[in-house]
Amino acid sequence: MIDGTGSVVELLKLLQKISRIGGEPADVLRKAGVRFLPADIESGRVTAIDRAQLVAIYREAIVTIGGHSSRLDRKPQMHPDEFRLMCHCIITCRTLEQVIERQAAFFRTRLEKISVMRLERSEGTAHILVDTLRRRTNLSSFLSDLAGMSMFCRLYGWLLGTGEHVFSVGLAYDEHYAAEAVSDFFSGELAFGCAVNRISLPAHMLAMPIVRTPDDLDRLLVDFPFDFLAASPDSLALTDRVRTLYAMALARDGRLPTLDHLAAMTGRSPSSLRRHLAAGGQSIRSLREEAQRGLATEALAVSGRAIDEIALRCGFRDTGSFRAAFRRWTGVSPAAYRRARRDEVETLGRTGETIS
Repeated sequence: MIDGTGSVVELLKLLQKISRIGGEPADVLRKAGVRFLPADIESGRVTAIDRAQLVAIYREAIVTIGGHSSRLDRKPQMHPDEFRLMCHCIITCRTLEQVIERQAAFFRTRLEKISVMRLERSEGTAHILVDTLRRRTNLSSFLSDLAGMSMFCRLYGWLLGTGEHVFSVGLAYDEHYAAEAVSDFFSGELAFGCAVNRISLPAHMLAMPIVRTPDDLDRLLVDFPFDFLAASPDSLALTDRVRTLYAMALARDGRLPTLDHLAAMTGRSPSSLRRHLAAGGQSIRSLREEAQRGLATEALAVSGRAIDEIALRCGFRDTGSFRAAFRRWTGVSPAAYRRARRDEVETLGRTGETIS
């Protein structure tokens, strides 16, 4: 169960918004498959809510709000399955800028337009402009746009491993909406009165690499983006981001990023990167060698590639340096490691066991 007070309060606020747009909070709870009623929440009889219930309730609330807005604006809404499809379209992008470009293409290819996206730069700041084509004259449209901007910020932060706090959001809604309690839809810097909805970020972040994989995305989409009341997507620790960047670079072309390049990809200066890694008990060299060792041991165990080729794929200029490093890591030569792994596979194969 998710601890009560904060989540219950946010859920109550969410259900109150459903009522204000003309929806039925009891219907939202019923469709979410929960067995309590709004009165049970208001009276305090519900003190803790299961994570799965929170996700289901939030999903039904978003669908209800979006449906109401679509009817008023006479425009289609983005179905949850379309959001998932969009996520699968962008997960193979290498940088945040490519993600935004592919999102814009995704929306352009839809027969019934639901959004128009474009990217602008101004004095070191990038603005992702998102026109949802709403009339912006009612609460449900405001809540739908706010939820959409929140989902994009959370998704971008997750893809980069930075967390959503690095983005600020501006909405094309009047200042009087600032009086709305929005913590059940968005947490972060929020501005009003913009010409179009926008997400702003330092321009250098556009070149930052995506550090998540399709497998990571499958796990995320079990609950995302409807887990807002339950938990935010985890950001990656700096050491994990650097480790991942090294592993991805080696997997792609066998070229290790320089310190300057690595610092740029993490949004830090080289000295700041070294300092923050040292504070966590790590170093550039240790993380680089960890990635090299992981790729080398896997390649030796499961592939038939020549050791010379593996050395190049692991970022070494010559085989001699690779052999010396591998012996330092494992205590044996690459050839001996490969023989040992093959012998282990043959032995386990005869006994019917598998390698864990």
